[in-house]
Amino acid sequence: MLHLPTVISLSFILNVLIGLFFLSVHNFKKQTSFLLFGLACITFAFAELLACLKLVIDVPFITHYLADIFILLSPFLIIIGLHKYKHSKPLNLVPLYYLLGFTALTLLPIYPYSAGQMLTSFVISGLYLYSAYIIKSMSFVATLQKKALVVCFLIHTLLMLTQTTLLAIPYLGANSANYLESLQFILSSHLILATCSALILPYLLASNTEHTLSSLANTDTLSQLLNRRGFFTKSREALSNPKNIDKNVSVILLDIDFFKRVNDQFGHETGDQAIKWISQHIKEQFLNVGISARIGGEEFAILLPDYSLSAAKNDAEQLRKNISIQPFYHDGQHISLSVSAGVSNAINGEATIKELLAYADKRLYLAKETGRDKVVTFDEKSLLMQS
Repeated sequence: MLHLPTVISLSFILNVLIGLFFLSVHNFKKQTSFLLFGLACITFAFAELLACLKLVIDVPFITHYLADIFILLSPFLIIIGLHKYKHSKPLNLVPLYYLLGFTALTLLPIYPYSAGQMLTSFVISGLYLYSAYIIKSMSFVATLQKKALVVCFLIHTLLMLTQTTLLAIPYLGANSANYLESLQFILSSHLILATCSALILPYLLASNTEHTLSSLANTDTLSQLLNRRGFFTKSREALSNPKNIDKNVSVILLDIDFFKRVNDQFGHETGDQAIKWISQHIKEQFLNVGISARIGGEEFAILLPDYSLSAAKNDAEQLRKNISIQPFYHDGQHISLSVSAGVSNAINGEATIKELLAYADKRLYLAKETGRDKVVTFDEKSLLMQS
């Protein structure tokens, strides 16, 4: 049997510390969800403190009623915090307020009896079940920890329902003496699960925050493609993958033709829309294929692991044709857009990404110098002039 005083002490200390951590994060980020999570942890710890006061004072209103109210508030605050964190549509809190108010009023005449604990356990089971549903519906980078938190909440739900059933047995005329150890075990498990949940939640939120910051640092906000930094980071990761060792790797470097004219004639807002339009074409054709990025003002790069030069040229040519033949409209005006592209290729390991970009850039320059709206894969200007 778990030593209950030790479990309560550790749970109290950890919940206070985690609660203070959340409050400090809220003080820095000013995000309401962190304030609510911090209050949920501290509320739970306060409920433990009130319940333990029955060892030194005989005031059931404090040690039973207020303790039950505070222990109900903890999952209630978690639910609101999770909805705030999701940035979902505003949560209709009225049913939750009604539930809390109804429970508080119903507890008033019965809190000194086991019926009060039975009602509290039943409501808590429903709140934790709803919390598990919210967590399951949310997207987290740390999927293993997400599953662990869902399992914690579900086990919590089952324990509270079991406790409700055991507490109801005397009202059915049965002897409850045999269930005392079981109830103590459930109480210890309840404290441990609540504390484990409080420990997992900061990790989940931190992993999502780190992932979001990393995405922002590596993403071009206008095109929603990778930026130059993201392109090199993701490309190195892809080329270091064992399945791409000693394989062909190709790079397509393309540039919007006469882009300065678009900005000068139609304005920079139109130029921004043109970049978005070109980016959409790139995303549609290279979705789940290679690594696409906007690496300059009107310059885009696409890394294609395990692609021959001819295959990369065919894809670049298809992209060029799609852009050339499909109309771009802005504010009701039809604006002709085209792109020029240079393509380079090497065996992975024989050339760096920067070298592949340099080769592709040389061919892109030749494409622009010899007429634009074309794809170039070799370095002979004289042959290009004849074609």
